[in-house]
Amino acid sequence: MVIDTDTQRSSRLYALYRVFVALVLLLMGLFPGLPVGVDPAVPEVYPALAGGYLVFSVFMAAFAEHCNREPERVAQFRRMILLGGTGDAAGLLALMVVAGGVHTGIGLLLIPAVMATALLSAGRLGLPLAAAVSAGLLGAEGLAILITLGDLDSLTQAGLLGAALLAGTLLAHHFSRRADESRAQVEQQEVDLASLAELNAQIIARMSAGVVAIDPRGYIRSINEAARQLLPPRPGRHLSSISPRLARAVREWQEETGPASRTRHLPGDQEQPALQVRLAPLGNQGDQGTLLILEDAAELRRQAQASKLQALGRLTASIAHEIRNPLGAISHSAQLLRESPDLSAPDQRLLAIIDKQSDRVNSLIANVLSLSRRESGERQRLNLRDELERFAEEFCSALQIPRESLHVSVEPADSEVLFDPSQLNQVLWNLCSNARVHGGHDRPESPPIILRGGAGQVARVVSLDVLDAGPGIDPETQKELFEPFVSGHSGGSGLGLYISRMLCENNGASLEHAHAPSGGCFRILFAPEEQHQGSAS
Repeated sequence: MVIDTDTQRSSRLYALYRVFVALVLLLMGLFPGLPVGVDPAVPEVYPALAGGYLVFSVFMAAFAEHCNREPERVAQFRRMILLGGTGDAAGLLALMVVAGGVHTGIGLLLIPAVMATALLSAGRLGLPLAAAVSAGLLGAEGLAILITLGDLDSLTQAGLLGAALLAGTLLAHHFSRRADESRAQVEQQEVDLASLAELNAQIIARMSAGVVAIDPRGYIRSINEAARQLLPPRPGRHLSSISPRLARAVREWQEETGPASRTRHLPGDQEQPALQVRLAPLGNQGDQGTLLILEDAAELRRQAQASKLQALGRLTASIAHEIRNPLGAISHSAQLLRESPDLSAPDQRLLAIIDKQSDRVNSLIANVLSLSRRESGERQRLNLRDELERFAEEFCSALQIPRESLHVSVEPADSEVLFDPSQLNQVLWNLCSNARVHGGHDRPESPPIILRGGAGQVARVVSLDVLDAGPGIDPETQKELFEPFVSGHSGGSGLGLYISRMLCENNGASLEHAHAPSGGCFRILFAPEEQHQGSAS
């Protein structure tokens, strides 16, 4: 335990007060002719007692200063309080007796002396000392009456003074206890706040998002490790010296929106990745600065993509059973119907279409489920021209449209790709179906959908373009072209292009929307040969 600063300061002030009172009492006895002088009943003793009390006061002042230099020595401090209270009581009572009794007013000085002892000792010494001094007052007044042959009525004044002394001490004891309780609460709150601040610092330091707090002038007050990893490694404490673009974004936010919280996207460059920045004011109207929450935009997109895959997986898992049950019934009915001896050739052809499309739907479900489970496609080396010709026959036969509705062009003709055949078939089906719906190829007089590809035509890899004669895609729609559940067609599910891109990525390829002089164009860039070899090894 250590004596607190307030108690040390109070003990110093009371020590100086005691010296002042002793000096005044001495001067009052030495110069009785002064307006505030005293005519002692025993003039030959009073100066000696007053001088002794002054010496005692100076000693106690030095003792108090010594104790305050070593606040951890509590026992010594308590002895100093006990000695000072006892000395005050004895000295003031003696001076009151030789001065002539309670009517001199010296006894009133006992009230602040005893109350100071009670406060400095936290109430431990106040009541015993007050009781002793009250009894001493009556005895001292009785002695003063004997010396001066005074009136016995002064005993009543001494009794009232003792009662006032006890009441004041009780009040001081109450205040001291309340002060101790308040001090304990404040100390506990300080401990709790320190623990909370440390906990907050630990949480912020371990956050995956970057956290930066800046003052109104732009100087960094706090920054965690995640923010240091996202921002350029430059020295300095001002935000503009570390990331001028981020500092400019903060200034623009302050000028445009004031204290309102906002989220802004900061494009990436060679020094820092693309960031999503949330800006929020600190304090009232942002007068204490700004809080910046930095997140890697690429990581956010990856998390969003994973969340979409999970949603797609839950969706496909929930409907796969509902689709496969009627699909199995259709396939089984087709098999039974095929056994009929009365089927004509056109009916046999229609049954073949039913079988093939049933297998296609079943393969489609399997492919989407494999995507949701993050399963890689079963890649095979395929001749691109042969695969496209096979797909064109199947597509036109299933939709009962002329074979000329799809035009296949592959140069060189021996271009090969590594791709899961069923997944490539699904991608092409989605792209050509979109071309028929949105590209205006669903009429007999429409120009054909063009499947044009080959090795070395784009970026030295095998590519495939699916071209239609439609109006093209506006820039706003292109931003969400491959997002799931987003469709520009009232009857669309918004999953075709998303699943097609995921199937391409599942096979090491990419699907993108490419610019075409007229109409729409979707381009598949197949994985280069060395990537296939690396995956196989």
